[in-house]
Amino acid sequence: MNFIDPKTDLAFKRIFGSPKSQDILLSFLNALLYEGEPIVESVEIVDFNERSLVAEENHPLTLKAVLNGEHKCIFDLQYLSLKTLGKRVLYHAAKSYSQQLFDKRERRPEIKPLMAIYVTDFIMFEEIDTPISKFTFKEIETNFSYPNGELGLFFVELPKFNKEIETLETSSDRWIYFLKNASILETIPEGLSAIPEIQQAFTLADVDSLTREEFALVQQQLLAISDRQNAIALGKNEGIEEGVERGRQEGIQTGIQQGKEAGIQEGIQQGKEEGIQEGIQQGRQQGIKQGRQEGIQFGKLTIILRLLNRRFKLDAAIQESIKSLSNEQLDRLAEAAWDFITDSELEEWLEKQAEKE
Repeated sequence: MNFIDPKTDLAFKRIFGSPKSQDILLSFLNALLYEGEPIVESVEIVDFNERSLVAEENHPLTLKAVLNGEHKCIFDLQYLSLKTLGKRVLYHAAKSYSQQLFDKRERRPEIKPLMAIYVTDFIMFEEIDTPISKFTFKEIETNFSYPNGELGLFFVELPKFNKEIETLETSSDRWIYFLKNASILETIPEGLSAIPEIQQAFTLADVDSLTREEFALVQQQLLAISDRQNAIALGKNEGIEEGVERGRQEGIQTGIQQGKEAGIQEGIQQGKEEGIQEGIQQGRQQGIKQGRQEGIQFGKLTIILRLLNRRFKLDAAIQESIKSLSNEQLDRLAEAAWDFITDSELEEWLEKQAEKE
């Protein structure tokens, strides 16, 4: 059997947001939030377009839930595949919390507590090692929780989860293992089959159950995610986010290209202003010791070598040729690199530069 990767918007919503996902959602939420206890008794998926004046791409699954038979709350459930700023996460959670007043289906809308749940394919918090983290409002001096716990954030960072199938202990472990490894499994492991809802999730994730159009869209989303992650590695999040936003308006391919270009330009500018302030630790250290001018050139060289090493396997001779380039030649190589399809074109370009000297 082959399973689609839950780490795409379409696949994640197919598993957790389809009409067949009721039991899956109950099991998943109770496992993550309440250690497997059946605290969440019912959930209803809210149609996002009915709750928002402006439709958004990759919006969260919004769920109305009943806890312990009487308490009503809202869950926002979303998978984040790309590095996301904490401000943006907080903004979307606050937006979902406030938009409850615009629910036209309720005669007298009331603001219910909201828990925003984010599953991330990147490390969100370097300060802690555990994959699960929870945030609520607390008084700074006494650590006293804000009354009613109206708004909370819950994160599952998949890169921090390293348990093997034989070491899984809790239902939470099993669900996180499913999210991280479903796409590379060929059969349902015995350690997961004990939970019927995870078996149902595997059924919804079965590639054979997808239409040709759905499968093509999942593959496109995976390719888009991979390209965007490569672009993000070349620059700060602000530059890449601007490129992604433009890409949403002009097409995914255009957005990826703009994000890469914006990332390179911002990285070079940051090196000029702060001596390779962030992103390239070695460039920053050497720039501080040897002077701002040398730091700028080292930063450019490091960015370009990273870019080219991601696309081609550079041998030592080519790397030495690149390292011998002048500051102006590095600028030209940064612009020309996007047009190289093979490493032969790179070698020809370097040979021409050597002939000009």
